[in-house]
Amino acid sequence: MVTNAEIAKMLSQTADLLEIKGENPFKVRAYRNAARLVENSSKDFNKLVKEGFDLTKLPGIGNDLSTYIKEIVTTGKFSKLEELKKEVPQGLVDMLAIEGLGPKRIKQIYDAFHITSLDELKKYAENGELDKLPGFGPTLIQKILKGVKQLKKAGIRFLWADVENVAEDLREYLLKFPGVEIVEIAGSYRRRKETVGDLDILVVAEDYPKVSEYFIKYHRVKEVHSAGLTRSTVFLDNDLQIDLRAVSKESYGAALHYFTGSKAHNIEIRKIAIEKGMKVNEYGVYKDNKRIAGESEEEVYKAVGLCYIEPELRENRGEIEACIKGALPKLVKLEDIKGDFNINIDINHAVNFAIEKKYKYIAVNIKSQSDIEMIDELNEKYKRKLKIFKAFKTKILKDGSIEESELMNKADLIIGEITDNLDLDFQEQTKRILKAFEKINILAHPTCRIIQKRSEIRADFEKIFATAAEKNIALEINANPKRLDLPDPLIKEAISKNVKLIINSDAQNEKEMDFIKYGINQARRGWAEGKDIINSWNLREVKKFFQI
Repeated sequence: MVTNAEIAKMLSQTADLLEIKGENPFKVRAYRNAARLVENSSKDFNKLVKEGFDLTKLPGIGNDLSTYIKEIVTTGKFSKLEELKKEVPQGLVDMLAIEGLGPKRIKQIYDAFHITSLDELKKYAENGELDKLPGFGPTLIQKILKGVKQLKKAGIRFLWADVENVAEDLREYLLKFPGVEIVEIAGSYRRRKETVGDLDILVVAEDYPKVSEYFIKYHRVKEVHSAGLTRSTVFLDNDLQIDLRAVSKESYGAALHYFTGSKAHNIEIRKIAIEKGMKVNEYGVYKDNKRIAGESEEEVYKAVGLCYIEPELRENRGEIEACIKGALPKLVKLEDIKGDFNINIDINHAVNFAIEKKYKYIAVNIKSQSDIEMIDELNEKYKRKLKIFKAFKTKILKDGSIEESELMNKADLIIGEITDNLDLDFQEQTKRILKAFEKINILAHPTCRIIQKRSEIRADFEKIFATAAEKNIALEINANPKRLDLPDPLIKEAISKNVKLIINSDAQNEKEMDFIKYGINQARRGWAEGKDIINSWNLREVKKFFQI
């Protein structure tokens, strides 16, 4: 079976190769839009094709693209892509990521020297051969050499949680420098994506060159790639790339919007601006060559007739249309959370943490009769401060039954999790989960993914969502930064089906109880409001939902 991600990758690669060949830009854009649609969809395109669904009913999918997607699903291959690969070397595709090298210049280089790799490109840039080409001046040559160096380090992605500390430490470090007014981290970090490729930091300061000198002396800098008048790039000791950009105060909002992205969101904003006779870029919003907005993001959105859109929503997944309709969600916040229902640590430690966080309730996974007795004692002791539920976590077996125990009968909640047989086919995996719904209250880490290490299980989540909503089964947003499961497109789809979600830390130690904040990031990217998240409700509402 071909996954949505695999279909999207093939379509995206096709767009890259067509662009290098100089094909019609509209055709290239059609492939890119289709790739984005498939990748962000909660619908399983494998299933859609096999059920005979008319793909042309989906936005941006015409007859040709519908045929191509069907070919990919049924054969696992895309003949058009295979043909293009024979015509365009992969090294040329890699060059597209270098600043200043568009498809036309790449073709120009190839026609002149038959260069097909980054190493060859570097060699020709260093020995003066590229200088002989029209338009290839010293500035472009330097960009090419820098781009090659950066690409050799590119491709590494870090878990959002793994860059959080260094990102915030850098923010504080820069703010300490005299004359620095504003420091903001943009890009996928600000949009709270699961993984981050690099950090884009914007700074408003009196004397940027001096700030740059200070920046490159940060204690974790391993290599200074560049230190220019408006932009500096370094690599840290973990190979994380940091770009520091000078921004003027009057253009700060426009720059923050531009560098926060996503690219797809920004393209749509620019289209709206063009329709209104305006232009939007990183310096501001312009009307008749006069800058009319740009100091704040709110100002940028207002200038093009839109409300402010939260960074987590900026993925071109309907947020602009929702804004126009006045239907943007009021996203859940960390301070809304009143408890945690999947805790695997010492009960006393869990209770102390919960009281410190001013939680109203928690559920601790019980493993013995003594756990039950301890919870009863603590409930009596803290009855005015905290309600402690007894949860029993059990394994969902291959046939959908669960591992039973006498403790189950004394538990308030049953949490089911899949830990093996992850490769069951689509139908069997779906049946397994639906059968487990007869015995459990919460489905933990529903897709079983581990980010960058293990793909999601294949199951009919439309059917799973419908059944969960009908039976009042809560689906977990597992807040462990290695899981963040449900994925955000599925969170959005689940909410549209009236499924109730629950953000759990799945803590294995005290430190991990703070993982809830990563689950909040994920929930916000999935358009979740407080009403969608069970552990933002009051105790009475929680007890009513679970009937306990």
